[in-house]
Order: sequence, then C-alpha cells, then structure tokens
Amino acid sequence: RTWAEKNKESLPSSCGSFGLGSLFLSTHSMKEDMRYRKDSDIIKADASELPMREKVFLLVNRILNDKMSLPGYLYRYLILKHKQRTMFGDVGSSHLILKQKRRTMFGNQCSTENREESPVISSRRDAHGVIKHVTATLLEVRPGLASSPTMTELSASAVEVLVFGDLYDDVFKEIIQQTEEKDESLVAKVKELQKKCDDGCTSLQGSDEVSSVSQSAIRALQSLPQAHSPTDKLLHCVEFLEYVSDHFSSSFQGKCIDADTLLLMVCQHVVAAYINHLHAEVAFIEEFSRDEQLLSGKEGYALITLQASLHYLDSLDVLPIDISPTNPESDRGSKQGMNT
Repeated sequence: RTWAEKNKESLPSSCGSFGLGSLFLSTHSMKEDMRYRKDSDIIKADASELPMREKVFLLVNRILNDKMSLPGYLYRYLILKHKQRTMFGDVGSSHLILKQKRRTMFGNQCSTENREESPVISSRRDAHGVIKHVTATLLEVRPGLASSPTMTELSASAVEVLVFGDLYDDVFKEIIQQTEEKDESLVAKVKELQKKCDDGCTSLQGSDEVSSVSQSAIRALQSLPQAHSPTDKLLHCVEFLEYVSDHFSSSFQGKCIDADTLLLMVCQHVVAAYINHLHAEVAFIEEFSRDEQLLSGKEGYALITLQASLHYLDSLDVLPIDISPTNPESDRGSKQGMNT
C-alpha cells in the first residue's frame, strides 16, 4: 500500500477519535508555523529598521542554532568533532601515531625543519571544511539565500562569522606559529628604530602629535586583532588605506600620489601602529578571504598594498630613519617622491 493510503486510514474517524497520523501532522504543522513565523518577522522588517546584511545574519544565525534544521545539525556536529580532535587528538589516525613515534625516536633534533616543511594546519583545514559544507547545506535547504550573488555573499559571510566565533582562536594560533619569525623580526626592527628616534623624537607609540601619520588610519589598523572574520578584517584594511590617502591628500593638495609614495606612507603607518602579529593578520585574511571579496576592488587593493609594505619592511636589515613617522624628514621624503 502507498503512504497516502496509510495516512488516510490514520485520519479522524466518524466517531471523532484521532489517529496517530493526524496528531503528528497537526503537531508538525504547528511547529513548522512557529519556526517559519520567526523567519517571516525578520524578512518583513523594514530596511530602515534592519539592513539587509543584518537580516541575512539573523536568519543564518537562527537556522544554524535550530536543532531541527539540517544545517544546524551539521554545524554543531563538525564543530564538536574539531573540539574533540583539538582536546583529545585523533586516536585512530595512523599519521598522528607515526608522527608521535618519530618525535620519540628523534627528539627535538629536526623539529624546526619539520615545522618549516609541513606546518600544522589541522585547525585551518577544519575551518575551511566547516565553512564549505555548512554554507553548501544552508544554500541547498534555503535556496532563497542563494537567490542572487549578493544574497549568496551575505550568507557566506554570515556563516564565516559564526564559524570563526568557535574556531578563531585555534586557527589564529596556528598562523601565529607559522609567521612567528617574521613578526618577531619586524617588532625588533621597529624597537631599534624607536631607540634611534629617542634622542630628539617623540615615541612611536601613542603620540597624538605625529604629523606624518593619520591617527585614524593607525586606529583602523590596530582594530585588526579585534576582528575575528576575514570580512571584518578586510573592512579595517580598506578603512586604513582610505584614511592614509585622505590624510596625505589633504596634506599635499594639488599633488599626485603615486604607488611608491603610497607604499612609503603605508610603511610609516605600519611602524607607528606597532602590531605584534601583523604578518599573522595578513596571512589570515589572505587564506580565508573569498575570491569574490578580493576581486571586488577596494578590498583586494588594500590587501595587496599591505602585503607589499610588509614585504618591503622584511627585506630591510635595518629600518631607515625616513620610515619613522616621527621624523621630520619623512614628510620631505614623501614630497620628493611625489615630485619625481
């Protein structure tokens, strides 16, 4: 017999009794109505009251925290598996068993070489997997969230925010370990440059009287560690570059700022911002930003400019005095760069 025939037999009889099927159907419909009524309240909210980005985030957040939804179940399951592997390790993994044996046999003799050749990326791999599978499941179950490229982008960004709310600390610790040498080298160079400027210059940190840098740009760059998603970090990078451009456009009115001059300005702000793990911040953005974000214009240019400034600072054995934001000659150097 078909399922329709069985369901028909379970419907209320002429004597007024209720079958199990009708009870299930009525309860199920009530639950569905309550669940989707909440979605409707979010969707029908006025745009002035609730922007589209906030609407999508609230919808995605509600779906992933719904125990009855497939995306929510998948999200909780994958996050739990990551936490279990982080705390207890993957006991059944032959790779980890062999790795432990090698550590026991060889000790710490070649630990540095192994770390450079095959850095630990388990948490980053987990984050990529959770974001990919949860986003795909979400868009399949709720096709309305994929009705347009903009909606798809907003939905993917919302998933990233929620995933990194659980995995950011583990992921960023791995990246810090990978970029530790470069970050320590840059911090040491900045400290050495500060010592040179201590004779007659103001300290690089916390100075409001520095004329060659924009304090708004420094605050935007120093906001990177507080952001825990690639989208938010990219927005801070865009704000940083815009503040730098606005500051020097107002300082040198009528002058054209070329790429070399902009690079020098960014280097001055990087030195003045004094961020301990700036290489790790940039590496996080580069790894987890989507192509749609980097190809949109400002975001990609801001990231490339910041990467170029770090590459230039890393190539120097000693930071020159003209990079110091407290050096009066830095303004003169910027003007010379614009005139050439």
